[in-house]
Amino acid sequence: MNLLGGLGIKGLMKPQNKALWKRFFGDKLVVLGAVIVVGFLLIALLGPYIAPYDYADQFRPQGSGLLPLDVMSTTRTGEFLVLGSDGLGRDMLSRLIYGTRTTIVIAISSVIVASFLAILIGSIAGYLEGSLFDELVMRLIDALLTFPGILLALILVAAWGSRGIEIGSITVPSEMTIAIALAFTLTPRLTRTMRGSTIPQAHRAYIRAAQMMGMPTWRIMAFELIPNCLTAVVIQAATYLGLAVFTTAGLGFLGLGPPEPQPELGKILARTQEYFLTKLFWHIFIPGFTVSMLVFGFSVLGDGIRNILDPEYRFEET
Repeated sequence: MNLLGGLGIKGLMKPQNKALWKRFFGDKLVVLGAVIVVGFLLIALLGPYIAPYDYADQFRPQGSGLLPLDVMSTTRTGEFLVLGSDGLGRDMLSRLIYGTRTTIVIAISSVIVASFLAILIGSIAGYLEGSLFDELVMRLIDALLTFPGILLALILVAAWGSRGIEIGSITVPSEMTIAIALAFTLTPRLTRTMRGSTIPQAHRAYIRAAQMMGMPTWRIMAFELIPNCLTAVVIQAATYLGLAVFTTAGLGFLGLGPPEPQPELGKILARTQEYFLTKLFWHIFIPGFTVSMLVFGFSVLGDGIRNILDPEYRFEET
């Protein structure tokens, strides 16, 4: 059986699936989302090289000028700040670039961690359907789903602290702490999806044949079962990227982002809201617009991935 429920990477290259790619690239909204996501990913990867200054560098205004600096401003020592500075004299453009990098890293990391946990737990629960482990997992998922995702993330980040966790001599970075907390809010639904995909596959003939051949359970799950149950989880994880970006920025806005001076889009948005009714209103507009574009890009790209991988969408026009 091919990866991703018989479609897989090689399957996508088959002649009969060329129509799927044509449909993907024929949707202008999805293509726009893909371009936006690729653009932001390039910014995240090249952030340290394209940012004009370090995000913590502070500059002083010319003469008797006041902070924050307006757009196209020159500092006392001659630095040119395209988007001006924040209230502490730090270059806004550099902080936006690094802040975008931080938000994307946290969001993508949280989805990857959540997907890994969901695949592991959901596949075991589905394979052992009706067992005590399965019952415990489902009851725990039901309990976690009673909490709104943002509230659960707030509780976990507040409990662990957004400055990182020290485990003996090992310090978990603040970004990873937030990503793990966010992953816990996404894992329950992904686990339920993985379990639902695993149960019917676990009763298929190829699984029974592997069992009759004496193949170890871990090998059956790793090489036979899980590769054929990934489609639904991949689709759902792709659609959760936009939600992860939004929640990451929300935590930062509420003061639970990475510690100062490290920037994050939600933190930048929170610090600039005081300029909303002043001539420096663009201070709040730019980070807000950046978050909106990130959420939009990841959301429509996730829809495009779903259109390719989900059988209901693949064959609805055939």
